[in-house]
Amino acid sequence: MTTDNGETAWLSTVAGTSWTPPEIDFTKPQTARMYDYYLGGKDHYEPDRETAERVVGVWPSVGKFARANRHFMHLAVERLAAVGVDQFLDVGTGIPTSPNVHEIAQAVRPGARILYTDHDPVVLAHARALMNSTEQGRIDYIQGDLRSPGTILGHPCMAGPDPALDLARPVAVTLVAIMHFITPEDDPRRIVGALMDALPSGSHLVLSHITAEFAPAEVDAAARLYHQQGLPAQARDERELSELVDALGLELLPPGVLPVNRWTPDTSDEPPTPLYTDAEASCLGLIARKP
Repeated sequence: MTTDNGETAWLSTVAGTSWTPPEIDFTKPQTARMYDYYLGGKDHYEPDRETAERVVGVWPSVGKFARANRHFMHLAVERLAAVGVDQFLDVGTGIPTSPNVHEIAQAVRPGARILYTDHDPVVLAHARALMNSTEQGRIDYIQGDLRSPGTILGHPCMAGPDPALDLARPVAVTLVAIMHFITPEDDPRRIVGALMDALPSGSHLVLSHITAEFAPAEVDAAARLYHQQGLPAQARDERELSELVDALGLELLPPGVLPVNRWTPDTSDEPPTPLYTDAEASCLGLIARKP
């Protein structure tokens, strides 16, 4: 994929790449900047704040959702790195918010490689903040659209003698708070299947997703506000996510599909007390493995 001026949208800590910041429309709200607002960040503008505040008005705990989701991502990446995973494909990266995937993974596996990708030019404009790899590891950022997995898997960074990720070895795909922007018409099974089919046995899928199971009125109202701004939003429940994992032939790992506020790699009988309620977080998380 290329930027408007025809240059390849690719940043890397090892490859010689050049890039010109894209033109960004600051007059319309964008999901990445709204999410940054929920997290208490500073990379947002008046249209983002106005729409985000309207969402807060109907779903007051949306900030807790965002924080619980980030905590899940941290736990999931740390868990996989601890068992030896050293390659991560982070799709739907969003505006950098520390700790990012590479900071978590490389703290455990200093030689870990991370390929970040997002289709939003807002994220591309901030991507240089991600380029702080360990000396042993590698970080790449490309512009690619989850709805067209070929823009990711077929990117030039995946070719040549030293590709960003070695697809002959296991890779963890992280789809954190991104699939709820994929509509049924986009065909979620096709999209995730295309990514996982390209990876070898031992690869993993990390997925988190907004659900309306615990606070239906609030989450549904928030989805309507997104739709009014031309932004897709699609809540899914535990059954739908479990069926997706099964359809892809993946093995769901403990503790299964759980609200992210209660998801923990600790399989003891007494897991830590969650920071938020299920209704406050309204988000499900899972890790699945490719046999």
